Amino acid sequence: MVLRAIFLILAAFAFAVQAAGADLSPEAGDDAVAAPAPSVGAARPEPLSHAAMVKAAITSYIIPHIDGLKAAAEQLPTAVENVCKTGTPAAQKDLDERFEKVVVAYAEVDFLRFGPMLEKGRREQISFWPDPRGFVARQLRLLLSSKDEKIAEPGALAKQSAALQGLPALEALMRDKDTPLGPGEAAHYRCIVAGAIAANIVRLTNEVSDGWEKPDGWADKLLHPGPNNDTYKNESEAAVEIVKALIVGLGLTGDLQLKPQIDPKIKLAPPYQKSDLQKAYYAASITALHQLYDTVDLESWLPPDRLWMKDWALGTWRALESSDGFGGKAAHAERDDVPTPREVFDRTNGLRNMVANRLSIAAKLTVGFNELDGD
Repeated sequence: MVLRAIFLILAAFAFAVQAAGADLSPEAGDDAVAAPAPSVGAARPEPLSHAAMVKAAITSYIIPHIDGLKAAAEQLPTAVENVCKTGTPAAQKDLDERFEKVVVAYAEVDFLRFGPMLEKGRREQISFWPDPRGFVARQLRLLLSSKDEKIAEPGALAKQSAALQGLPALEALMRDKDTPLGPGEAAHYRCIVAGAIAANIVRLTNEVSDGWEKPDGWADKLLHPGPNNDTYKNESEAAVEIVKALIVGLGLTGDLQLKPQIDPKIKLAPPYQKSDLQKAYYAASITALHQLYDTVDLESWLPPDRLWMKDWALGTWRALESSDGFGGKAAHAERDDVPTPREVFDRTNGLRNMVANRLSIAAKLTVGFNELDGD
């Protein structure tokens, strides 16, 4: 068993290093097996067209999850108000649960870093993470010391730093043990700020939803490419945008959530750690990425001699979903052993490289960019 675990780690690491430039072979991992030779005359199923990829991604994944984020956010203002009015354990529990739902819903769309989420910096305003320099805490201290109640006026918070506008700032107020949210003079201004942040999150998620779903919105842009479309001139360009989002999501999960655990030089707090939601965030990220991966079905374009990649990917998803993201075992793990952080990171990176450099090419999509900065 020990030798098998060591082999798994080494195989995944080799794939991550070599996938970007090497000609992959079935020996890239123990999950990869050589595909059987197709029978003579056997008809291969038609691969998912670029237009069909885009439609499936929008209707089956993007719009439902954007709507889910909007619906979850709409519950925050009332929950904050109830805590500030009563301060009861029941009200606090309700706020905690509603906050968790918004964080999880956001994790499921965090990697859609284009369109309405990119416009006007909405992503950073909703979730200012990572925050290695502590901007949220610094800006929040300045605001709290000002005692300016005009912050509660419509649009006032939107003029402030992005670090003050979203979930991390609200979390900081919720988790302050010295002055917890509740009735009483000490928490009065903090409750004003918390209410303003909750209302601002609702505004932002509504804008993201509207940006996707309104007539001539981002969904229409992707679904109707052409010479009169100012963003996507053909179905392939639209499909590339979706695939880029998948690559970005794998990169974000690997580099921001997993790599700090194996590289002591990286000092980066996990997302929403104050609320003990870092594992929930990881699980939501992986589940979402797996769903989008299956939805676009790039594997349907693989030639017969590369079908072994499907088995490697299946084993990789199993490993990622068997981990809690922080060295432990997920509640519904399909593997008997616990994947190490090293293996989980290497497999995530290997899968990102496979999508960017193998599957997208097989699907006749040109994904030429730096995944994390969009260049």
